[in-house]
Amino acid sequence: MKALKSTLILLPLLATAAMAETTAQQNETKQNPEPKQEIVDPSLASSQQQTADPNATAATEGENTVIPQDQLEETTGNAIGVLLDVNVGTLGAGFSVGYEFNKYLKARVRAGFLSYDHDDTWSDVDVMGEFTGNNVGIMLDYHPFGGRFRLTAGLTISDLAVDVEGSMDRRMIAEHVGKTYEFGGYQFIIKDEDVTAKAEYKWNKVQPYLGIGWSSDGEGDAEVYFTFDLGVNFMGTGDLSVSYTGGADVIDPSGNKIEISNQVLENAIREEGKDFFDIADDICVYPVIQMGIGVRF
Repeated sequence: MKALKSTLILLPLLATAAMAETTAQQNETKQNPEPKQEIVDPSLASSQQQTADPNATAATEGENTVIPQDQLEETTGNAIGVLLDVNVGTLGAGFSVGYEFNKYLKARVRAGFLSYDHDDTWSDVDVMGEFTGNNVGIMLDYHPFGGRFRLTAGLTISDLAVDVEGSMDRRMIAEHVGKTYEFGGYQFIIKDEDVTAKAEYKWNKVQPYLGIGWSSDGEGDAEVYFTFDLGVNFMGTGDLSVSYTGGADVIDPSGNKIEISNQVLENAIREEGKDFFDIADDICVYPVIQMGIGVRF
């Protein structure tokens, strides 16, 4: 009975102690709560980050879409621009317009204007000569080292020709009418007062070009630059054509009387101007030396 009585006395005390411990734990939890873990959808993280800093996003997009030209060239190592120059040389006075694809490759279209007149007298014949060489060409420049030196190939269209017209003034014709007049190894007996002869020596119209060159704008970093070209146009062998007006009897170098014709005139002209034809018939290239100054856009 004593044991039962003791147990009944202890049960209320143990219950009271347990309730007190539980209350203490609850109070400690309220004072120091544990942080909550949030589950974030990964697909929403990027949009939340962009929304959080719109100025940074706009700045990044601006940097990706707008890059100054000089910074672009420094980044890529390329020289990009439009070239315009004026030049002078054996192709005459002219100009060229070009485009830089990069610091190694450029393309140009050039044009030249060339004309020269010269008057002379061959065996009492007044000779009026004109040398023309107006031209236009398409050139491709390759800078093997990405610098100032270049190799050039292209195609030139040219009206390169020498035109000669020979005639006598009326005083000379009056003196020679009915008389023998010698020209180029042939004897011409002039029949009337209106005698003229024309000759044209011309080369191929389409002429390939090969050469080397130099430009102070090799790196693409100069607004004003100097340029120089040295090369040849392959113009082919020249061709002589003649025509005449008026009447004359002809005696050839062998003493035979023949009719005047274009071939007879060509033979006489070649003999009379043999110093020129000895050179012209053997030359099939035209030297190109051009220098100029230009601007880069």
